[in-house]
Amino acid sequence: MYSFIGLLLIFAVLVQSRIEVDLYEHKPSEKHVKRLFKRSLQRDVRFNDSVVLNKFLNGEYYGEIKVGSPAKTFKVIFDTTWADSWLPSSHCSWNEIVCKLHTQYDSSASSSYVPNETRFINITDNQFSLWGFLATDTFHLAHINLPNQTFLEATHLSINPFWHYRADGFIGLAFKEHTLFNVTPFFYNLIRQGLIKENIFTFYMNRDETTTRAGKLILGGTQRSHVQNDTLTTLKVTEKSYWMIKIDNIFARMNKTDYPIINNIKAFFDTSANAITGPADAIMKLNYMLNAIYVPYLNMYSVNCRKYAKLPTIHFVMNGTEFIIQSKYYVQRMTFQNIEACFSPFVPNPDPNSSVWELGGAFMMEFYTEFDMDNSMVRIGQTIF
Repeated sequence: MYSFIGLLLIFAVLVQSRIEVDLYEHKPSEKHVKRLFKRSLQRDVRFNDSVVLNKFLNGEYYGEIKVGSPAKTFKVIFDTTWADSWLPSSHCSWNEIVCKLHTQYDSSASSSYVPNETRFINITDNQFSLWGFLATDTFHLAHINLPNQTFLEATHLSINPFWHYRADGFIGLAFKEHTLFNVTPFFYNLIRQGLIKENIFTFYMNRDETTTRAGKLILGGTQRSHVQNDTLTTLKVTEKSYWMIKIDNIFARMNKTDYPIINNIKAFFDTSANAITGPADAIMKLNYMLNAIYVPYLNMYSVNCRKYAKLPTIHFVMNGTEFIIQSKYYVQRMTFQNIEACFSPFVPNPDPNSSVWELGGAFMMEFYTEFDMDNSMVRIGQTIF
């Protein structure tokens, strides 16, 4: 017979780690059960976590988190161009159509909700409007719980651009200097509470069009089994707000001939969208190389779906290293009810006065990317699929 302590240990192992011990096959000693229990506790101590990314129309990348107690699931975009986090609120008025189309956070249904000195937040510019009140609650990842995370409980979301998002809300991964809410951002909160070992997060994307899986986000570490040996290049962050880096030059290559596009520019990584944006004149050069046709209503350029594989490679030179994206991956192909449309990822910057570029999914689809907060660096290399 097992001792009382031994039975307790067996029960603890089963609950904590779901290790199955078949009592009819063998009778492990109390010492053996203690060893299993010790190992299970060691495995349960996590200092990083990961989020599976999904894609929608090959242009939006999102994962899932849970918020509150009981935990409610939300689809969120992990955005390197945004420092703060927000979710639609159950307090949206009846005529807030976009809010009603998404999963809403209800503070009254969560026992872990912490009343905040609620402030009205209004973010309005020429691209969107978003407003609401601050809330504080627990965010749940697959293995890590993050209590006391403050976010915007959004009571208004503008129709453009939020109506077409599959995701409900956003979690910002930009530097804290970029916060608009003046609260501790999500990743900084993981750091402050000692929930991650390394102050690094990593994206690697999946370019397989036969699946809706878009890759993975690792919070608190790296996963270099997904990067080709000796291809990692380190880029210094030039401005701690966005993940801003320097690009030496961009050129297109077609039929063994190089066509210069632009030199000596600034760019930041954008994990929220597929597009690569830049000044209108440079974007026009790129789309001319693609024989793309401008579609005014969409503010995008369409390309011939039958000829996209023959389009030029686009080369980004950073820190002396060429990063090459291929047309079979950078062209955004969408299918709806057996109708196929193909679009160039190169889009004019919404701000006509800006010379800064944004590198979205069309670039990151081919490159494993580490974001190192401690050293203000980005490391990128060729992804292994």
